[in-house]
Amino acid sequence: MKGWVPRKLCFGCIIGLAFLITVPLATLAERPSMGNIIGFVYAKDGTTPLEGATVKFKNLASSSIYESSKTDGYGIFKIQGVESGVYTYGVVTNQGDFNASNIVGLKVSENETAKMSIAIQPFSRDEAAAVTEIYKDQDKSGESLVAMVADFDAATGMAQLQMVKGLLRVSDKIHARGQSTDFYQEVGVLKIGDSSAQQILGSQAGAIKLDRNVEKGDRVYLVQNKKIFPFFLAPAGIAAVVAGNSAITYGVVKITDKSEPVSAFKN
Repeated sequence: MKGWVPRKLCFGCIIGLAFLITVPLATLAERPSMGNIIGFVYAKDGTTPLEGATVKFKNLASSSIYESSKTDGYGIFKIQGVESGVYTYGVVTNQGDFNASNIVGLKVSENETAKMSIAIQPFSRDEAAAVTEIYKDQDKSGESLVAMVADFDAATGMAQLQMVKGLLRVSDKIHARGQSTDFYQEVGVLKIGDSSAQQILGSQAGAIKLDRNVEKGDRVYLVQNKKIFPFFLAPAGIAAVVAGNSAITYGVVKITDKSEPVSAFKN
């Protein structure tokens, strides 16, 4: 019996030690790899470095936010310890704040450095005011009333709009609503007069091609993109990734809501 007890205790000790060793190793294996980002911020021309800017990245899955160092005289910024994922971003400058026009897919191995270049494009005064109006509404209700249907041609699907405020852009998601109307779609065709347009401001008259019939007096709402809500509610313009290495995917990454949101106006 005296020889048996120590052997039993030693076997238990071995099991305990093995557990203590394997748990940290397993935890370490599950930790995502952390890399770095180094890049440039340029003015609208894409070549003039912007000094004193800060770039902020938000992970769309975890909501973690990473903030860069301020850009130096060469426009260089750096961020360390960033995990792989899909990100929206914003740029803070002396000229104002700039929201992303696209999202970024980042895939980095441990201690790998992703490289990217960002160019900012300021809004006109009218664009800045329009975007701010929209964001404030969307921050409260998720939608912003931007237009009323002034006329509709069922043969062409074109609706003449009376803009109320804000702006509409190609690829925006809208919600058309009226007494017998309630549907969502993405904006594909906009026109000002007989010419195609990329956007219609609140001060302009224009037309939009709709997927379904509407009636005069129906309302058109701009729907908040819940996946890529902007960093700043009063932006001075937009920022776009214009170059990156193989660790960066941009522009082609597009996140859309697979299902239509429930109308905020339904009972």
